[in-house]
Amino acid sequence: MIKRFKYKKFLHLVDHNGAIFSLISPLSSFKDHKVLTSFGKPFKETLKQIEKISADKGVMVILHATGNNKKFYSKKEEIFKIFKKNFLLLHVSPEHFIIKNRLKELYKIKSLMKKYKIKVLTPSRTLKKVFLRYGIKTRVVQVGLNLKTIKKNNLRDNKKIITVCTSEDEKYQYIKGMDLFIKLIKGLGLEKESIILGTHLKGFGKIKSRKVSKKDFLRYLKNSKVYIQLSRTESYNLSAIYAKRLKIPIIVSNIEGHKDNVKYGFRVCGIKEAEKILKKILENNNSSIKKVINKNYKDSIKRESLENFRNSLNSLLSL
Repeated sequence: MIKRFKYKKFLHLVDHNGAIFSLISPLSSFKDHKVLTSFGKPFKETLKQIEKISADKGVMVILHATGNNKKFYSKKEEIFKIFKKNFLLLHVSPEHFIIKNRLKELYKIKSLMKKYKIKVLTPSRTLKKVFLRYGIKTRVVQVGLNLKTIKKNNLRDNKKIITVCTSEDEKYQYIKGMDLFIKLIKGLGLEKESIILGTHLKGFGKIKSRKVSKKDFLRYLKNSKVYIQLSRTESYNLSAIYAKRLKIPIIVSNIEGHKDNVKYGFRVCGIKEAEKILKKILENNNSSIKKVINKNYKDSIKRESLENFRNSLNSLLSL
């Protein structure tokens, strides 16, 4: 007799100890969702646990991936073989695969979809159309976060213009638009008023960079003048969700993932447009900016809650 995996309907497998883990781990607070990672405890033990859980045919597995050859992702065929219903949530866009020289991986995913009846998920409606160009049908899920109250702090570098980059990898910095951010800030002479958060990076001249924990990142964000992310590709920008919920003005690139993510502005198509909006934001008591901030805040409260994320995933039960 098979022992039922009590209450659980979804098993989430996470390789990435960063933004993806921050997004997925809160789902474990719900009885119908369980989250396992490939880091933290011996991987062999985790694989045994997955095999035991797969005995309950009512459980669906969701592998969260960026196309990187991480532990769970490298074992994806073995994992998909033992579950009745398989989902692959891609946290990156096709453009990310191209920049990272992983385009072949997209076609491997397409092949696996047929072999194991895998359904691919994406957090962005606009990216759904892009994936279709590569013959990959996706289903959109609405992601969401649970933002707890952030206590007041005495940061020395508060009221900064900030951007985020979590890797020293040059390609990743290119994806995150670090060169565009630097060009924007230098053009306006705002180097001393700006900071790059994430991994401690070098080579940005007068623009400081600082390695921060998630907790400290939220404190910096709460105390910032404006959050800017001129990425060349995004699936769904989690930092932008935090900024909206903290009522921080946002400037992002007008790309696929941002179109769903930042609906009410400010999405820009180039440095000149970014300069124009940044100048307005830095002005005191600009009522038009405040209206946009409030629209983004209300939109995030309505769509991007943890409960909506869970409900969106639970709708997969009917497939």
